[in-house]
Amino acid sequence: MKRLLFLLIVTLLGLSAFTTPAHASELLQGRPANLTMKPLKPILTGDHPTIVVQLTGEVGQPIPNQPIFIMLDGVRKAAGRTDSRGVAAITLRYKFSAGTYYLRAVYPGILNIGLNSAFVETELIVEPVRTAIYTVPPMPGVLFKLNGQTYTTDADGVAHIELKFGGVHSLEVLPIDPASLPSHTRMEFSRWNDNVFTEKRQVYFPRTRRLEVGFTVSYQVGQEFYDTTGESVDPARISSMSVRGVGSTHTFDAAGLIWLPANRLTRRIGERLQSEEILYYVREVTIDGANVINKSEQRFRIRPDDVWPIQVLLYSARFSARDAMFRSPIGKGIELTYPDGHKQEFFFDSRNAEIVIPSLARGSYSAKIIGGGGSTPPTPVHLSRDQDVELLMLSYLDMAVITGIPLLIALVFFFIGRPHWLRVLRHPSKYKELVYQNARRDVSLKS
Repeated sequence: MKRLLFLLIVTLLGLSAFTTPAHASELLQGRPANLTMKPLKPILTGDHPTIVVQLTGEVGQPIPNQPIFIMLDGVRKAAGRTDSRGVAAITLRYKFSAGTYYLRAVYPGILNIGLNSAFVETELIVEPVRTAIYTVPPMPGVLFKLNGQTYTTDADGVAHIELKFGGVHSLEVLPIDPASLPSHTRMEFSRWNDNVFTEKRQVYFPRTRRLEVGFTVSYQVGQEFYDTTGESVDPARISSMSVRGVGSTHTFDAAGLIWLPANRLTRRIGERLQSEEILYYVREVTIDGANVINKSEQRFRIRPDDVWPIQVLLYSARFSARDAMFRSPIGKGIELTYPDGHKQEFFFDSRNAEIVIPSLARGSYSAKIIGGGGSTPPTPVHLSRDQDVELLMLSYLDMAVITGIPLLIALVFFFIGRPHWLRVLRHPSKYKELVYQNARRDVSLKS
């Protein structure tokens, strides 16, 4: 009873403040209240509709500060009060699933003061969320699992999804079956466009921005090598190779088929992913311990079943072996030490003591003559072009000449200062007499 009295006082105060005395008199006479509702548009699952109603008297005057109840399929879900315009905006904080709902807005009225009840009915249509997941770059056949249901991207790389419930959902990128890809292609998950970097995640639907998932695509790449003359080079000679893309260097122990990522992902304005091709630079190709390319001079982009033509710096050297003094051919061959330290012997096939060794890697070598009978120190050879290299050996004849000439000169000067020794050499019989005379002279000097 007290509560009814309180509502009566509040209602009378409201009517006195917002209505004319004539209007109040009409209401007290039991004239009906009018309740109207703003038309409702269909909403998506996950959205929260706002119900806007207006309560007026019989002649259209607003009735403020009155309760309004919202019934959904016969169950009360929300309530509000009218403002000075007789308007109440009530938001339904309810998790709708897709479907059609019977909605009724009710004004209970206050019979004691002559305000009759009123209601208005309509249908609330909740449409399923139709969204999509975009792969970057576009890849068909990619599988996603959302709430236990599997979705597959179409030929454009898009997975179309319809959700009956809005809110937070569990989403996962399923592992890619290698059998579904061409033999020369690999694909790995990289990231989402909203800075999530795990295959499994939580995502809210509906979204205001599109959802993208990025992949790194790798292709198998081969190489063919040729020298500066255009001649083919056996890939088996390559002991190591390294290439550099954007921000990463890839090193391989041998030439042949290698896997390299063909793209990188960047995040643009508006949370959009962009796939960019990677430009690769060949940094090093090693043959016999020497780098045979100019760093980062040769550049390639990757295509499926691609073969890179790589030029390597190989040169030929013509070696000749000569006597150091008489310049005559000497020796049976040469011993060549390569940049990686290993040695190999090459034998002359002509009397000129010459040999041409082709396809040598650019770098530093040392060479010496073998089988010549003499002394031959290693000769350093810095190979950066086709060139002739002359190796010298100090033969035994050269050694004899080198030691014999100074000895002969010394003897000449010795005999010039002692001419009597020349007579001794001419007449050896007088040698004893000369010795005897010298001995007597020594005795006489002592006495």
